Amino acid sequence: MHSRSERQEICALNFYVENTLSTKEMTKHMEFHMSSTVSIRSLAIVFVIVLLAAVVPVRVVGQAPPTGTLWVTYVNSTPTTTSTGETLEIVFRVVYFTCDPYLGSIPNPADLIKTATFLLISVETQQSHEYPDTPVFPTGTPGEYRADIQIVPEDPAGRVWVYVKGMSLNLSVEGGALVGPPINTASEQTYDTSDLSLIQIGQPPSPSPFEKLLQGNELLLVALAAIILLLLAISLLARRGGKPSK
Repeated sequence: MHSRSERQEICALNFYVENTLSTKEMTKHMEFHMSSTVSIRSLAIVFVIVLLAAVVPVRVVGQAPPTGTLWVTYVNSTPTTTSTGETLEIVFRVVYFTCDPYLGSIPNPADLIKTATFLLISVETQQSHEYPDTPVFPTGTPGEYRADIQIVPEDPAGRVWVYVKGMSLNLSVEGGALVGPPINTASEQTYDTSDLSLIQIGQPPSPSPFEKLLQGNELLLVALAAIILLLLAISLLARRGGKPSK
């Protein structure tokens, strides 16, 4: 049998143990609760970030092409061989760019252009002649126009590039005006490989006899004859060198 004082000590010890265990359990519970709260908050933050990434539109990264500028993407001239007094047809296409947050840069056909200035520049001499403010007409294809010019004595002869002159196109749009192209543009400056604005004005000069020789099969025959003569000469020299001296 325990004495009263011993029983009190045992009760006090049991109370201490129980309270200590309860405190530890409460601490564990609080730590678990805090950890769960932090995890839930972290998951919530990640979810919000993913949701924003999915909802906010993706914008195109990089430098957008200049707006407010007309660009010539196609220049074609026919016929490719002409002379003074004849008519040259020029077909060209014009676009301008707008920027969209979803699609990026969008080329739009430039309709309602009324006039253009054309330059004819010699390949050999750089001599030029200008056709200012020439009326142009839609071909039916969006952004495409046709113009007719007459070849005159002032035009350079020989091989000639046909250009749409830089900054000669104008188009009024809502909110302002568009001008272009930024530089003189012939088929050599466009991305379209199907166009050609290199023409021949006047008859090309007659080739010299040597040029004719280079253009025909005669050059091959001359080369073969030269090789045969060279082989014969080498053979004769070898025979003479092999004879015994008397």
